[in-house]
Amino acid sequence: MDLEKKLTRLQRTLQYARTHSQFYAALPETQPQTLADYTAFPMLTADDLLLHGAELLCCPPSRVRRIVSLETSGTSGARKRIFFTERDLEATVDFFHHGMDAVCAGTNRVGILMPGTNPDGLCDLLSRGIRRFGGVPLYYGPIRDADDCARWCLENRVETLVGIPSQVRRLALLHSELPVQNALLSSDYVSPALVETISRRWNARVLNHYGMTESGYGLAVQTEPGGPMCLRPDALLETLPDGELVLTTLDREAMPMLRYRTGDLGRLDPDGTLAAVYGRKKDRNAVYSLAALDDLLYGDDAVLDYRAALSGSTLTVEILGVVTFSREALAQLGCTVRFVEDMPFCSGKRTLIPTNEQSSAL
Repeated sequence: MDLEKKLTRLQRTLQYARTHSQFYAALPETQPQTLADYTAFPMLTADDLLLHGAELLCCPPSRVRRIVSLETSGTSGARKRIFFTERDLEATVDFFHHGMDAVCAGTNRVGILMPGTNPDGLCDLLSRGIRRFGGVPLYYGPIRDADDCARWCLENRVETLVGIPSQVRRLALLHSELPVQNALLSSDYVSPALVETISRRWNARVLNHYGMTESGYGLAVQTEPGGPMCLRPDALLETLPDGELVLTTLDREAMPMLRYRTGDLGRLDPDGTLAAVYGRKKDRNAVYSLAALDDLLYGDDAVLDYRAALSGSTLTVEILGVVTFSREALAQLGCTVRFVEDMPFCSGKRTLIPTNEQSSAL
């Protein structure tokens, strides 16, 4: 969809939000005449979702089909609550339909290695989208045993995988015999080194998906290796001067996100497609970040997986496998390195394990 049509949808969304939400009633009355005008509008933050969730709602509670509660790093025990109507969920199914059709590139048996089996949750919406183009969604869930997952993939003749980046890489290293043709990676930072490994081991197309619950799960998907990520038609992205991505949802019925600060860093192409995602803004000036460690370690086939813990300024890295070319680089980072014979698969977005969890985790 061209940017002019998105401007029309944006104007309609702003008027809807002003009229139906207590929180958005304070928005400027003037309509932006260009997308550049819109950058003067106030931004929405995670704290706003936490503190004013009910005021952000734009429809009667009876029309809400799904509520997702998200943990936050702020107030203890507090959760962000994101609301969706049936129409909102249908828009996500439609995006998954067309996006997965392009990802699958003529294949139709899709193995889903993502968590969650709730009705109207991520995997349910993804499965419904896959069925619409004649695909066959096959749910396995997050990998806990690579051998069992490989057996399942072979038995079910899986051609396309949707999974967590570090898990899919480890599966590709341990079972390069799998006839996977396409791998779509989601839910965590996707290192170029990780993409190269999976592509080489399986001779497969490896693609990236960027999304979050606030965007309705799906947001931007790569349809060609190395290409940009195409945005869903009911979303708009902008970048702040420091590179932070800012999300606006168009025609969202329950809870529009107007200039929502995602906390992620990225780069947009002039046509509004997402060229790259670089990781979390909070990690930009950190001495250590998982993105940097991924770029370093995931280019080494001898490293099956790793996890890291930060205690003060001391970084400890546990490695499943051995380190070859990256050993000197780790030494320069001042890391304490340990080698282990076993490590459970990480089943979600990874973090540097904080000090108070280090002794039990490592």
